[in-house]
This record gives sequence, structure tokens and C-alpha cells, in this order.
Amino acid sequence: MLALLIVLAISPAHAQQQSDPQGPAVPLTVLVNQLVDLFPRLEGEVLEVQGQSATLSAGRKDGARAGLELALFREGREIKHPKTGQVLGRAEQGLGRVTVTEAQEAFSLGTLAESSDVKPGDRFRLSSGKIRLVLLPLLGGVREGLVEAATHELVERLSASGRFQVTMGDAINVFLAQEAIKAEEFLQGKGVREAARRFKVENLLAIHFKRVQSRPFMEVRFFSLPALEPAISTAFFVPPSIRAASSATQFSSSGRDGNRPQAKQRSLLARLLGGDLEAGSYSTGESTIPLREVARFGFPVLAMDVSVGPRDKVPRMVVSDGERVYQYRIVGQRLEADWTFSARAPGRIISIQLVDLDGDGIFEVVGNRFHPKSGVNAFVITVKDGKPRYLAEGIDSFLFAVDGRGEGIKQTLWSQAYSPERLFNAGQASQVVVQNGSLVVEKPVRVPTGFRPMGAAFSNISGKGTRVLAHVDEFNRLQISSEGEDLWRSSTAVGGGYLTIEHVLEDMRGGRSKFYKIEPMPLAVDLDGDGIEELIVPQNLVKEGLLAVVFRGPAGYRLQSIDTGFEGGITGLGAWRADESAQPSLVASVVRFTNIFRTAGETQIIMTIPQD
Repeated sequence: MLALLIVLAISPAHAQQQSDPQGPAVPLTVLVNQLVDLFPRLEGEVLEVQGQSATLSAGRKDGARAGLELALFREGREIKHPKTGQVLGRAEQGLGRVTVTEAQEAFSLGTLAESSDVKPGDRFRLSSGKIRLVLLPLLGGVREGLVEAATHELVERLSASGRFQVTMGDAINVFLAQEAIKAEEFLQGKGVREAARRFKVENLLAIHFKRVQSRPFMEVRFFSLPALEPAISTAFFVPPSIRAASSATQFSSSGRDGNRPQAKQRSLLARLLGGDLEAGSYSTGESTIPLREVARFGFPVLAMDVSVGPRDKVPRMVVSDGERVYQYRIVGQRLEADWTFSARAPGRIISIQLVDLDGDGIFEVVGNRFHPKSGVNAFVITVKDGKPRYLAEGIDSFLFAVDGRGEGIKQTLWSQAYSPERLFNAGQASQVVVQNGSLVVEKPVRVPTGFRPMGAAFSNISGKGTRVLAHVDEFNRLQISSEGEDLWRSSTAVGGGYLTIEHVLEDMRGGRSKFYKIEPMPLAVDLDGDGIEELIVPQNLVKEGLLAVVFRGPAGYRLQSIDTGFEGGITGLGAWRADESAQPSLVASVVRFTNIFRTAGETQIIMTIPQD
């Protein structure tokens, strides 16, 4: 009882919940409002600059605090209305960012970014972009379904404020378990600095779900690094309006407790890969292959590719959330980070691929990015001294990497010119190389009229020594072609991408828009070890979690649909093989979106584990 009284004494939100008839909504609303208040609309003048240190004209009384990241700019000429002469504002030159390190009553001290060219008299404001916030649920006796529901409600409210970009801190939970740091100790500050440094966290909202008076309770701490004292410390009962999420068995558990996730039943996918199939199937293996969650991301993976490094033979996975590119090594049954690259520029990343363009055995990453008005903005990322950088950017053509020689590694680059009128230049493509940051055309390549560089793959499904192109056409049919000639087209719908791009067509009325779905890439992989690749492509359009496997048998091409049991949409597929005699390991990114615009959500990376 004494412990309970102490907790309630520091919990004004709890008292408000008990007395307010709107209790179900009050605690979370109060918490979100407190978080919003910590990031005020702040603007002022740079008073002094010494090296990388700057003195700013805003202090605690203005809302400044340690950890705030501010945008710097220099005011230029006045912008006047050409007819009325009214001053509309001033031109601005961006100068980088400054991070507040110490806030006094009337002024603050900050550290400038290395590239900042700032002088006294320049100005600053709180970045208009969304604040990156990591949400860390800590379990302690509360049902996971209720924790999930409460977390989802909080994420919705934070997103609705328009000030936050929320990601989940599952990796921090693993770190705390490894370091044997209890939830209560973490809330008191133990391990906060180490976790923030390791996972590059700037703002951390930690919530310990536990039971008090036999009721679910939330103890909350908000840390804004580098300060270790919590900027918000509160607690309250879980609002009674929040109900536990459905108790229906998930395809795979979160894995936080270290137990091996189990499928709710042997799905057709496991039976297909394991060979326990109906007569007439193409695979002859006998061992079953379990499915396992190897990672979980607090953002929706919108594009993914997997391949084995030519030099070190280590499988790698590259993913993107539309703004950043992340590369990982696949080590056993876990992911280890290689690098992260912020590819922010006008537009959104709609596809990425791993490719070895120069034959040095180190992957480059090819990506397409699209903006509704400016069109395509493709790029190539290379790695030098372990650090990613652009090899080429601002390319105004769609890029597509292919394994033209059938060696299991994509080495060749195709391009399809962007058409301001039609978006895709139907029936046209070229083989290109990157020279001095630009594309140089080597030769034209023949592609079918409906070819799009997203939602396509090269395969030898027609026979050894033969490479054919498979792509999802505009009617959501899988089309297989050779040298531009159609070989086969599925009668069943495939694909169902969650990325939609808006193509703005300028006309006399000011412009009109046309929308296109970006399909996930089909996967070409030899499932049964006979040297002939099969094709696997999501069928989200028919049902989330459904896959189509296309193979060639005595009677020609055949499509078989497989219900994986995944609860979410499949946005990416990949595969790798430990050696030529081993079964392939398949990797899938499964996304559950949390808003109607499908810009926020959670991703499971699920992998098959071959058995000897």
C-alpha cells in the first residue's frame, strides 16, 4: 500500500482520470499534450558562434531545453507582391541544424552540425518536420493483447497530433534482456544512455505495463537525450475503454520471451517447401521447414531485397520505409545491421535492389524514388570504407537490376525512361552502366509492352540456360516473356501492392492526377534443387498472406496459391541458400498497417528455417 501511495502521489493524470467523467480519454490525451508541449514553436536569433558552439536567443522561458534540434537559416531579400507591393516574406537560405545542449532562463547553448556555415545574426526555428519518437512498451504482468491495444491507441493519438513520427523499440527490449536490466531500473535511468547510443535514439517514451490493485497500470517516462532525467514522469490506470486485441492465435509470436514461435497449424507453405504435397506437385523433399520471426520493425517495410554477398558469401537484406535504406547481414536466425542511409529527397522510395555493378563483390543498392510533380528520381548507393554514399542520384529514369547470367547475383542494370505523359515508356528499356555519376546506354533490350521495372524478376523457369522476364502487368496478371514475346500469363490475379504513386498531368485546367499501384517484386528461387527456378509472388489483392507459386511441369506452367497464415500484407520476398546442396531459406516482410493511409505500421521479418 505504501508503494501504491507513492506512485499515485506522482500521478496527476491518475487523479484526473478518477474524477473526470471522461476518464477513458483523459490520461492518454494529457500525455500526448504534455509531449506536444515539449516541442514548442520556437524561433530566434543566433547571438554568438565559436567553432561548433552557438549561443541562441531563446531560453527556458521560451520553451527551449536540452536535446531540441533546431533548423538554422539566413534571411535574404524581401519578397514583394508584384502588383500591390505588399511584403510577403523573405527568401531563406538553409544552414543546417543546431542541437540545444544547455538551456538558461533567457538564452541557450547549442552544438552546430559539422556542415553548418552560421554567423551571428542568422536565425533558427524548431524543425517543422515530425519529431522522431521511439515508443518502448515494457511488460510486467499485463496481457499482451491489452498492451498491444493500449500501445496502438497511444500511437494513433501521437500520430494524430501531427508532431511525431513513432517507431517501436523492440530492439531495446532485446538489449535490456541481454543486459539483465529490469523495467523498473530502466525507468530510473539505468541503461538509458547506452540504449540511446546503441540504437541512435533521440526521444524515448518508455511505458511499463504492470498491475496495481489488480488493474492494468501504465507507468510512463519520457527521455529526451542527451538529458538522462525524464522530461515527463507520470502514471495512470489503462483507460477502461481500451479492450484487449483479439486473442486469435498469431501466425508467429513476438519472440520477446525467447521461446520459439510456432505456427497455429502447418500451413500449405510449410507443406509445399517440405514436400508433403498432393500428387502432381513439383517438389520431392521430405523434411518440413518451420517458419520463424527473425526481426520486427516499428515501421512498414515498403521494399525489400535479399542476396548473398559475392565476396564474403554472407546473405544480406536491404529494406526501405520510403525515406531511409537499411542493410543487414543475415547471421543464422538474426539480423545484424550493416548500415543505414537517409535517402531523403523529393519523393518516396518505391523499390530497392541489391546489385554488384562493378564486380568487386560488394553490393550496391539501386533504388527508384518518385514525386507526383517532378517524377522519377532514381539513385545508386555504394559503400566505401564501410559507409554508404551516393554513386549516382537524380536519375530521371526508372532503374531495374537483373541477373542476366543466372549466377544468383544481379550484376546488370536496365533503365526505362520516365514519360511525363504516360509515366512508363511502354515497351522500351535499355541496358546501362553508371559512369561518373551518370547513366550511359550500352544497348536497347526487348521488353513486352506492359513491362514495368517494379514488380518484375528474371528467372530460368523455362529451362536451364534460358532467362525469361516475369512481371506483374497492369491487370494484375503474372506475365512471362522472352525477348519481348509473351510465353504465359496467369488467369489468377497476383500482386496487390500497398504503395500508390500519384502522377500529375499538367493541362490547361491546372493539372489532373492518375494513380498507379507499385507491385512487390516476384521472387525467382529454386525450391526443389533441380536447377530450375520457381516464381513466388504475393497475392495480397486476393487475400492478405496469400502467395502464388508458379512452376513448370509436364503440362506447362502452373500456378498454385498458398495460404501462409501470415496476418498482414506481404510487401517483400527474398531467398538465400547456404550452399548448393542446402534447402533455400525464404524471407518475407509482413506488414500490418495502423492507419488508413498505410504510412504507419509494424513489420515482421519471417524466415523459413531448413532442417537437415
